[in-house]
Amino acid sequence: MTSDSVPEPTPLDASLVGRQLDAHHLPETNGRMATCRRCGLRTDGPDGRHAPAEQQLTQARRWLDTQSLSATIAAMRFQRDT
Repeated sequence: MTSDSVPEPTPLDASLVGRQLDAHHLPETNGRMATCRRCGLRTDGPDGRHAPAEQQLTQARRWLDTQSLSATIAAMRFQRDT
């Protein structure tokens, strides 16, 4: 591994990110596909939990960061307007 390279994600990383997504929201699927309609990430089945593939970890983290930022902005606007 060089100083410019990013460490490879591990299954533990995928499991942790999946649990973070589950804590944020339950997967919303159409009942046939194992993909959450809300965040677009893989689930472990139509009625299961989030199970992002290692290739989806960057997307999943970015989605969670964006949701967190949106919630912070909404709270600040609410506080400003009250």
